[in-house]
Amino acid sequence: MGNQIELLINLQVIDKDLRVRTEAIAELRAGVNEIEGRMAGERGALQECDTERTPLDTRRREIEAILADASSKMTERRMRLNRVRTEKEAAAINREIEVAKEETEELEEELIGDEGLYALLKTLNERAAELQEAIDKLQAERDAEHTRVEAEVAKIAETMGADEARRETVASGLEANLRKRYETIFERGRGLAVVEIEGGACVGCHMSIAPQLANEIRRNESVIACPNCHRILYQKTAEPETQEQA
Repeated sequence: MGNQIELLINLQVIDKDLRVRTEAIAELRAGVNEIEGRMAGERGALQECDTERTPLDTRRREIEAILADASSKMTERRMRLNRVRTEKEAAAINREIEVAKEETEELEEELIGDEGLYALLKTLNERAAELQEAIDKLQAERDAEHTRVEAEVAKIAETMGADEARRETVASGLEANLRKRYETIFERGRGLAVVEIEGGACVGCHMSIAPQLANEIRRNESVIACPNCHRILYQKTAEPETQEQA
């Protein structure tokens, strides 16, 4: 069993080192993800802008078509006015012209007024251009950062390969149940599954260990867990017994 404890200690050293490098990879990629998150936000804003522009642009085209048709009809009415022979006909055509002018003026106000469609669309188009520019810059930043990060990740992953093979060699020497138990504690204990006792206490949770249990741990004959945090306990060297002075 003593050999099992030594294997556990060695395995934890390897696992802690692998975890550090795994977390380093995650942190590197988190930077890329953060940029992608900002890009997603800008794209969402651009989509909202486009959603707002679409009905306004549809209405703009509709009004421009109506005004173009009204202009053509106005020209035709004026030509008819020049050909009329009675005041009654002239009055009727003039009335048509006045009504058409009123309708045209209302449409023109909707189109070119201070708060008309042209002004609204201009603001939205400028906003969309700004958002697209921001997206393009973030895209370039993301691509550059992704290239840098993946190069760093490749270096880290290369160094991890040998340790992962060494880990499997060490872990294969453990009893199956003990290996599973260790791995469960390692994950639950945030990378600390095998701990020493120092000064009669568990280094993991600082709980005092009963003297009889401490003596069993010193003998290194069985796998003993801390009664409080359930980490596996060991002691590198036996603590010398305190002799009472006469």
